[in-house]
Amino acid sequence: MIVSDSTNDSDSSHKPQNGILSPLENTKVLHFLRRIDNPPDLHFELIYNKPDLILKGRTMDDFSALDELNLTKARAADLPVIVLAPDYEEETNFELIDNGAYDIIFHQEIKRLPNEVAFISEAYRMRRTA
Repeated sequence: MIVSDSTNDSDSSHKPQNGILSPLENTKVLHFLRRIDNPPDLHFELIYNKPDLILKGRTMDDFSALDELNLTKARAADLPVIVLAPDYEEETNFELIDNGAYDIIFHQEIKRLPNEVAFISEAYRMRRTA
C-alpha cells in the first residue's frame, strides 16, 4: 500500500477499503492510498509517483514484505516502510527490521497506525525538502 500526498489522482479505489486501514480515513496527512501487489507496479510508483510511505502486509503470498523491502531499498533507500503483521513471529519480524522496515505494527495495535503514519510522513517530507 503506497501512501502519498499527491492530489493528482481522485479515483475512489485509492481510499482505505478494509477494516485494518479504516483508522487512516481521518488522517490529514494522507491524500490517497494505492494498493500495490506486484513488483512492476511498485517499481512504477517508486520512480514516477514518489510516495511518502509504504504500508505492507507481512502475509501476502505472491509479493512478500521482504521482496518489497528489497525493491524499495534498490529504488528509494530512505523511503519508510511499515509492515502490518497479524502476529509476533520473532524470526520473520527481526528479518524485516534488519532489511529496512521502519516499524512493524501488529493488527491488535492498529490504533497506533494513524499517529505513526502522520509522524513518518511529516519527517520524510521534511527530509526530502531539506
